[in-house]
Amino acid sequence: MYLRRPASTLAVALAGLSLVLAGCRGGGGQPSPTPSSGELAGPQALRSYRWTTELRADSSLFDQSKAPDALRSSSFVLKAHVDGERVLPDRERLRTVVEPAAIGTRESVTVGGKRWNRIGNGPWRVGEEAFPAARAYFGGTATLSARTILEAEETPSSAQLRTEIASMPYQQETVATGPARRYSMRPEQVASILGDAALNPFAVLATLPAVRIDFWIDERRNVLVGVRVAGDTAMQAEAFLLDIHVTEMEPPGLRIDPPR
Repeated sequence: MYLRRPASTLAVALAGLSLVLAGCRGGGGQPSPTPSSGELAGPQALRSYRWTTELRADSSLFDQSKAPDALRSSSFVLKAHVDGERVLPDRERLRTVVEPAAIGTRESVTVGGKRWNRIGNGPWRVGEEAFPAARAYFGGTATLSARTILEAEETPSSAQLRTEIASMPYQQETVATGPARRYSMRPEQVASILGDAALNPFAVLATLPAVRIDFWIDERRNVLVGVRVAGDTAMQAEAFLLDIHVTEMEPPGLRIDPPR
């Protein structure tokens, strides 16, 4: 699912973790050296991977006058689920389901600089944006693609975050890819991201009383394998939730070819 805008977004800031985390350390309440199995990196260090994204947001967070026809309702919870595959450096396949929109699964394939989209088993169309009407509804800026959220070049903001994250504690957890370290951004780190219009693709997040950002690092490969952004309103916990996780690293035989 793509809601497009220029590259400086919260997604880019989070994706910068692939470089920000190069100095990441922590453990328990006291900082301790990151495991020495290699420098921390984003999944662009892999040859390929599979991933999922879950987006859940209460409709009250957005301007209903800008809602696409398929999403017009007095009150609802918007849900989007994405299954994706990446073959580095420039191939990606996404299958997106949006509720309560009355359309089938949207499938997108990107190979190099070309993109194809289709709904359900319909014909492939070249170069069309997957969800054009949704851009205005969300404020014109978002992407649910791992390519954007988990992979990016370094920015000045990511350079600043690197020095701060170096001393952060973490929790040991097991995720789809195996044992991982979970880090939670401090409130002031989150606020610095949300307060910058150039970094925040969902302007509504800056209006919420509480927003949390967590990320996961695979223990064996030291690769970023997950990001979670959760926002509360005064009346509802996690009224906004974006959760993206790598589910399989370098699956055997994965290929992404142009549709026929």
